[in-house]
Amino acid sequence: MLYVLVIIATVFIANNAVNSVDYRTVKKGSHYPSLIPFHGFKSDAIISERVQFTKSAANYTFPSTDPDSHVCTVSWNKLWGACRCGYLANNHQDSDRFVFRRALNCFVDESKRVNGEINDCPESDLVEIAAYAYDNGSKPFENQGRLLKEFSTKLRIDTWYKVTLIFEQTKTTYQLFDDNDQHLETQEIDHRDCKDFKLGSLQTLYFGGRCPAPQDVSVYYDKV
Repeated sequence: MLYVLVIIATVFIANNAVNSVDYRTVKKGSHYPSLIPFHGFKSDAIISERVQFTKSAANYTFPSTDPDSHVCTVSWNKLWGACRCGYLANNHQDSDRFVFRRALNCFVDESKRVNGEINDCPESDLVEIAAYAYDNGSKPFENQGRLLKEFSTKLRIDTWYKVTLIFEQTKTTYQLFDDNDQHLETQEIDHRDCKDFKLGSLQTLYFGGRCPAPQDVSVYYDKV
């Protein structure tokens, strides 16, 4: 099984070596941008990616008539990252990912239901991000402040940023840079001790939690 996955990963890397910039879209009603959500493996302790949000990542809206509109709106969507503690580890067991959602300050949120948007919101072109980790099966959304840490920096659409993950045996460091490689912000998350902390599968765009995309949502990716 592992041998087959290595072959798939090799083909994937070769196919993507020609075109560095990758435009990924989660279609309306879906969670993943493709039928096979596999993006290879990593064995380095430090990995980086350039990302650029499109307008769709900052203006998606769930219907106010949807009883889950609040939950869907405040949920974090997965941007990029990797599993840790071995090639066969899954992202709900041990992983580190940058996550995103549109700026919540642009919503009228009453009685736990989104009832519209604020006109001329100054954050309408901004996207919120956070460090989001699973640790030995512990869930980030049940451990906010420990496995889920929000960045104070909000990212502007149509602008390139670099995101970096530094894997260590008992922690992962999340770093955010602008496109001139100027450091903007850092978050750290402590993890259980595992000797294969550098090994894992790469993770990329996924819309949701439990709610599929209410419209097409796209992000540009570029290998560093």
